[in-house]
Amino acid sequence: MSEQTFHVAIIGGGIGGLCLAQGLKKAGVSVAVYERDESVSSRPQGFRIHIDPQGSTALHQCLPENLWRIFDTTGGDFGHGFSVATERLQELLSVRAEGGPVDPIARHRSISRITLRRVLLAGLEEIVHFRKRFMRYEEMPDGRFRAHFEDGGTAMADVLVAADGVNSPVRKQYLPDADPVDTGVLGLGSRVPLSDGAMALAPDRLLDGPVMVIPPEPCSLFMAIWKRSQQAGPALRELGIDRPITGDENYIILGLGGQASYLGLGHDAHTLPSRELKDVLRRTVAHWHPNIRKLAEMTDEAEMSANRIRTSRPPAPWQTTRVTLLGDAIHSMTPYRGIGANIALKDAALLCSKLDEAHRGERPLLDAIAKYEESMRDYGFAAVEASRKSMMQAIGEKKTPAFQIAKAAMRVVNRVPALKRKLMPV
Repeated sequence: MSEQTFHVAIIGGGIGGLCLAQGLKKAGVSVAVYERDESVSSRPQGFRIHIDPQGSTALHQCLPENLWRIFDTTGGDFGHGFSVATERLQELLSVRAEGGPVDPIARHRSISRITLRRVLLAGLEEIVHFRKRFMRYEEMPDGRFRAHFEDGGTAMADVLVAADGVNSPVRKQYLPDADPVDTGVLGLGSRVPLSDGAMALAPDRLLDGPVMVIPPEPCSLFMAIWKRSQQAGPALRELGIDRPITGDENYIILGLGGQASYLGLGHDAHTLPSRELKDVLRRTVAHWHPNIRKLAEMTDEAEMSANRIRTSRPPAPWQTTRVTLLGDAIHSMTPYRGIGANIALKDAALLCSKLDEAHRGERPLLDAIAKYEESMRDYGFAAVEASRKSMMQAIGEKKTPAFQIAKAAMRVVNRVPALKRKLMPV
C-alpha cells in the first residue's frame, strides 16, 4: 500500500503531547507542537513522578534510543513497595515487590518531572513552538484544520491532537459536554529537603516506597522520597545539565488531600498565599504523630500549592474526525493512584502507532484514529473510575463501623503474605 502524507499539530507540550511528538518524529510523520508556556523552564513542573510499566513501555516505544538510555539512567532510587498507616504512624498495610528478574523496560521508575520534560523536549527544538496559546480551530473546505493562537498566528494541520490538559480549549470546542467535574476535594503539596534530620523523622517504610497516612477525618497525607540515582550524572550532562536544576534536589514529598469543607478552603484556594496553605497543613496534622507535625513545619513554604481535584465523566462515543484527544484533555483523573501521566503516555504510544499505520498506508487515517479512540475510551475511563474510588477510600468519612472493619481487615491481610500478593499487587 502507498504511504500517506499528512501533518499532525499537537496542542500542548506536556508529558503526553511531547511523547507523541517524539514517537511521530521517530516514525517519520510530520508533526509540530504548540505550547502556551513562555519557555522550557518558565513555570514549575511539580515534583517527582512515578512511571509504571505501561508508562515505561510507552516511552521506550516513542523515544529514540539515545533518549531512552538517558531516561533509563536519570531516575531516582525507586522503592518497590507501598504502605498505609494511621495518623499515629501505626502500620495498617505494607506491600513490597518480591525479588526476582525485573523487566529492563516494563518496570516501575521514579523520575523528576523537570528532568523528564528535558528528556522529552530533546531533539524537538524545531518542532516545539512556545508562547502559542490556543484559542480555537476551524475546519477548512479541503478537510484540513487551521488552529488560531492568542498572538494572532495560525497553523495548518491534517490532524489536530488535544494534549492541552484538564482545561483543554480544544476539548471545550470539540466536545463541549465533556468537561470534568469538581470532586469537592483539594490537594495541598510541598516538599522537605532530604536532610539527615528529615530522614530521621520519616517513617521507616518510606525507604521501601510511598506511605499513605489515613486518619479518621476526611483527608489523607501522601509521603514519598525523591532521591536521584548516583548513576544519573553522565546522562544528565548529555542533556546539557551540569548541576542540579533549582527545585530538583532530593526531597520528601508531602501531599495533603481532603474535602474542601473539612480543610476550611473554598474554590479560590489556589490563589491563597503559600503561608496560609502551610497553616492549613499545620492545623490538619496538629494531633497527628509528632514526626509528621515536625515534617509539616519543615516543608518549603514557597513551594506550597493548592489544586482543585476534578475528574472526567465518560462521554458518549463521538463520531471520529481528524481531531482527537489524549491524556487529561479527555480523561482527567484524580492523583490517588498515580496513574494519570502513565495513561497519557499509553495514549501517546497507541495514537502514535495508529498514525504510523496510516502513514505507512496500512489503514485509512480516519480508521486509525477511530481504533485509537475506541481503545483509549475503554482503558482511559476504567483508570478514571479506579482513581476516583481510591480517592474516596482515602478522604471519605472514616469514623464509621465499615471503616473500622476495613482497618481490621488490613491488619489481617498485612499478616498473610499470600493475601497481600493477591489483593495489593505492586
